[in-house]
Amino acid sequence: MLKMDLEPAIKAVKKKKAKLVAIQIPEGLKQRTLEIASKIEEKTGAETFTFMDPCFGACDIADSRAKAMDADILIHFGHSRFVPKEELETVYIPLHYSLKKSALKALAEGISKKAKKGKTIALCTTIQYLDYLPEFKKILKTKGFKIEIGKGKNVLQGQVLGCNYSSVKAVEKKVDSVVFLGDGLFHPIGISFTSKKPVFTANPHSLEVNKLESERDLFLRKRSAAIARAMDAKTFGILVSDKKGQAKKELAFALKKKIEKSGRKAFVLVADYIKPEYILGVGLDALVGTACPRIVFDDASSFKQPILSASELDILLGQKKFGQYKIEELN
Repeated sequence: MLKMDLEPAIKAVKKKKAKLVAIQIPEGLKQRTLEIASKIEEKTGAETFTFMDPCFGACDIADSRAKAMDADILIHFGHSRFVPKEELETVYIPLHYSLKKSALKALAEGISKKAKKGKTIALCTTIQYLDYLPEFKKILKTKGFKIEIGKGKNVLQGQVLGCNYSSVKAVEKKVDSVVFLGDGLFHPIGISFTSKKPVFTANPHSLEVNKLESERDLFLRKRSAAIARAMDAKTFGILVSDKKGQAKKELAFALKKKIEKSGRKAFVLVADYIKPEYILGVGLDALVGTACPRIVFDDASSFKQPILSASELDILLGQKKFGQYKIEELN
């Protein structure tokens, strides 16, 4: 169950004496839109409006849009600060899952069976589970492990994003392995290409602990196939998002020069929300993504053409070997 605390938002609105409040929420919280807006209006006397298009993270902050709508303040739900500075005062309201201590104990027991005791572990997670890292650290220490929780760039201590694993990098030299507390494989796979240390997943819902091995190999095979499919491409589309935390214009034009230097054609294509339908009929043989890594790695099957990351393009052009594979980070 997700926990949500509206009190910081209500206090900020009152302090600002805001008359018009903009609300931005992730897809998983849309069913609570009316509840959130009603409570803020009731408690503050302000008017509200809610952005209803998809929100993919704090890199997708709607501050400039809220300002254009004459809002006095923006309440952004689900994420912590990512961009260095907003155009409008913004309050971030992270969402957290409710976990029982028994779940953390079960996961610690699983880790003790799969990782060598007496060794040092780097703990990390996403914002939804971040509150549980201190308790998880205590429990793991009773199992004989030494624990490090790194502080990265533009993230909270121990936090990882799909485009930012700097909290793991910060302590990599001190540890023997990395444990990711959370569900899904997107983040653990990203960690495995950021750190050379073994990566374990600790799923607080299934209570399963697994060492990431076969999943990483399968990912590499899929990415190798994407590169092979793009090898004969003559015309490339370089996808750029103009979302504040994803815009990589300089990278896009640098990639364009690389492609053109190889005798191929390249065109920079910009959209706020990058969707396969937007490029249908353009006549491209292959794509290169410079925005959110999920577009390349999670949504690849949605595109008609093979879609590569900037690092994969270097492999295709012979500037890197596949053994040097990496996942780019946005910041």
